[in-house]
Amino acid sequence: MKVDMETHRLQRLNTCFLRLLLIVAAALAVLVALWFYQGGWDRMQRSRLLARILPEQVIAGPQVAIISGHRGFDSGAVCDDGAMEALVNEEIANRVADLLKKEGVSVEVLDEYDPRLEGLKVQALVSIHADSCIDQSGFKVASAEQTVISQQDALLVSCLKERYAQATGLSFRASAITKDMTQYHAFQRVADDTPGAIIETGYLGGDRALLVEDPDRAAQGIAAGILCFLDAQAEMARTPTPE
Repeated sequence: MKVDMETHRLQRLNTCFLRLLLIVAAALAVLVALWFYQGGWDRMQRSRLLARILPEQVIAGPQVAIISGHRGFDSGAVCDDGAMEALVNEEIANRVADLLKKEGVSVEVLDEYDPRLEGLKVQALVSIHADSCIDQSGFKVASAEQTVISQQDALLVSCLKERYAQATGLSFRASAITKDMTQYHAFQRVADDTPGAIIETGYLGGDRALLVEDPDRAAQGIAAGILCFLDAQAEMARTPTPE
C-alpha cells in the first residue's frame, strides 16, 4: 500500500512537471511569434500588449513624455480667485500619465524646462497647458512650425484633436493657435525625430468647470489621443511598404 502511494505521488509530480514544461514552451512560442509579428526585439519592447502582461524589466512599452506646463518655472495664468494654470496643468498631466501606464505605456512627467528635454528621443511628446482666465471656450492643439517629421506630427495633432473633442465636448479653435505654440521651445530641444504636440486644454475662464472640477475628462481625452497615435504608428510599422 505504501509503495502504491509513493508511486502515485511520483506520477502526480511528473504530470505537474510536464504541464509546467508545456506552459513554458507555449509562452516561448508566443514570444517568438510576437517577435516576428512585431518586427524584432526593438518593436517588441514598444508593444503595449506585452508591457501590460510582462514585467517592466522585460518589456518597457512605448515611451512617452508629458510636459506639465509651467511646472518648475512659473505659475502660468493666474485668475482673480487665485486659480493657477500650473497647478491645473499638473493635475491633468499626472492623470494622463496614470491612464497611459495602465495601458502599458512608459511615461515620464517633465517640468516646463526640464533638462531631460535636451535631445530627448521618445515615441511622443505632449505638453499640457491651459488658456487664460477670460470668458471664452475651446481648445487648441499644434505641432512645430518647422519639422522633419511632418506626417508624424500631423498624425499626433489629429489624434489629440479628435479624441479630446470627443471626451470633453469642447470645440477646436484653429484660428486661436499662436506662434507660442508652433514655436514652442521644447520642439527645438528634443531629438529631431521625436513627434511632438502642445495642447491648450481650454480656458480657465469659460472652461473652468471642466479643467478644475472634472480634470478626469480632460485627461481621458489626451490619453486617448496619445494611444490613438501610438496604435497608428505601430500599425504602420507592421505594414510592409509597397515596393
